Amino acid sequence: MPGGERPDYAQGLSEPAARSLEYWASVRGNEPALFEGTASLSYADWNEYADMLADAFSARGLGLDDVIAVRCRNRIEWAVIALACAKIDARVLTLDADLPPRMLRERLISSRAAAVIVGDTAPVRLASALDGLNLRLRSTMDAPFPGFFNFWDLFPPVAQRRFGRAQPSMLAWSSGLGARPVVVPRRRNAAASISRPPMPDHGVSLITTPLHRIWGCMQFWAALSAGRAIVLTRAFNAADALRLITQHRVTNWCALPEAFADLHRLGAKVVREADTSSLTEVVIGGAAAPWILKVWLADQFGPIVSEAYGSTEAGLVAILEAPRFRAKRGSCGRPIRGATVEIRDADGHRLPVETVGEIWARTPRTLECEIGCGATRTQRDDAGFVATGDAGRVDDEGFLYITGRAADGFAAKARAAG
Repeated sequence: MPGGERPDYAQGLSEPAARSLEYWASVRGNEPALFEGTASLSYADWNEYADMLADAFSARGLGLDDVIAVRCRNRIEWAVIALACAKIDARVLTLDADLPPRMLRERLISSRAAAVIVGDTAPVRLASALDGLNLRLRSTMDAPFPGFFNFWDLFPPVAQRRFGRAQPSMLAWSSGLGARPVVVPRRRNAAASISRPPMPDHGVSLITTPLHRIWGCMQFWAALSAGRAIVLTRAFNAADALRLITQHRVTNWCALPEAFADLHRLGAKVVREADTSSLTEVVIGGAAAPWILKVWLADQFGPIVSEAYGSTEAGLVAILEAPRFRAKRGSCGRPIRGATVEIRDADGHRLPVETVGEIWARTPRTLECEIGCGATRTQRDDAGFVATGDAGRVDDEGFLYITGRAADGFAAKARAAG
């Protein structure tokens, strides 16, 4: 910025922000905070590692609004990186661990990444994708390879205490053929001294949604803010999920329909024999959920089950609770408070009730997030609505129904007209 001035949000804090990692580390330092496989970290350990990594980033010239790309599965290293980025006001670009090298290169260039950290793959597979890129850091979490720093060798023996915001700016790609980068701005939190002392809920969140999806990231930040311990798993296995719920006394589990479909294939007997009594919330979302699967989940877990509908650009849009599953078969619920939904045709005109078209949503997320790669008026309008890419309808009670992908329906109409 001109004159070297930093925007107000980036001024360093001299004390923890409310509900931040630093705050929980100061009041609950020895309590367990992160689990993944046989590894675990307390709040104090997690915070110390994040401080050290933040120093390592700063020593390499990384800081305000620099993009640090992370390509890995759900693992403890991801959590340490995310909080180190929060401490230096960097942006986190979270990428699919299975992203092909060519697509990885395109997304690093598009996002102007300044650093990349990879895991769960041999770096030799990605080296050519990084050739010629102006990166200040290349690091690998696993096998060493020329040109990559070993992730755990980055950490200095000691580090200065840093106080970051609770959540850094996040970058992710929307799904589908029209995938585009979406930037979720950093969330500003007041210093703990001017806030009411937060009461942790002492729960445990199991995160099986991949962290390269914004929904997985939102689960992560929500759990940290609430003061819940977080259980990460790199690859989903339904039997392992039941074991983790029992072992860690998991209270909150939000997962994709395919994860719950795997659970369904285990059978009701296996699910009921597992000790899942600790669960207080089960949410299915991230994609269209079959009615029969939602009803089965409600039969297994009761009224704690709900469905959530949203998108990368819009965040959470609608919720349907278990008692309405049968009465509103096929619905994903009513828009949440602060969200507005419209059904529009291919030209962007609003359609009447019960008419199928593309779902457009306006939420607090759409009003503040940035959509990259030249988003057009067919993707976002001046009123803050964004096109979700999903097709659906709204009934006369305001309940939303997903019918497929909007592009498929518009293409079919074009073929019919031709």
